Amino acid sequence: MRKGSLNLTFDNFVGWLKWYDEFLEKIYRSQRVVKTSDEKAEIFEAFVTRIDAIWHLFVEDLLIDCLNRDTSQYAKHTGTTLPKHLPREQCKVMVTGLGYFDFKSVGDIKKTARSILTIGCNPFKKIPKDAAKMIDQFSKIRNYVVHYSYVSRRALLNMYRTEYRMKSFREPGRFLMAMDPQVGHVRFSSYIGAFIDATYEMGLFLGVY
Repeated sequence: MRKGSLNLTFDNFVGWLKWYDEFLEKIYRSQRVVKTSDEKAEIFEAFVTRIDAIWHLFVEDLLIDCLNRDTSQYAKHTGTTLPKHLPREQCKVMVTGLGYFDFKSVGDIKKTARSILTIGCNPFKKIPKDAAKMIDQFSKIRNYVVHYSYVSRRALLNMYRTEYRMKSFREPGRFLMAMDPQVGHVRFSSYIGAFIDATYEMGLFLGVY
């Protein structure tokens, strides 16, 4: 496997996460161009879909990179005979050829990874439970932002009640801008931190860090 490709996958994702975190911190503290809390909340909410998108792209790229190391489990899963090592571009076709990925949770990601990656090449099993929990919460926020349906609203409200003991619904932008008292910064940063924690543990497993 080309080590440079794997490092690039991690560097790109973490780099974008940190940039978004810094950018939104500037928006949060802005007193000139973006002044009102309503304006800031709209911007925070808009970035939910962007971060969810780069997370899914990262997962896809990582599945490809890890399959590039060893195709044995993929061959077993599909009932085919394959060389253990194949070019990355061919691995990309093999992964994306499985269909469009619409991971609803970290559990879905882990299930897919187990089906096509060998144990020694599967970093997704190393995602910490706390990080997975936060990422799943973020997915519920994203679903509401994208659909604005009664079902997605109810799921998000249930998450608010269960995880944050909130009695009433709050729009995602304002929820994400609220301070997280346990860590002393806005909740958006806590969610970005969960993605970074998951990435770090997977990177350790693969020898990136």
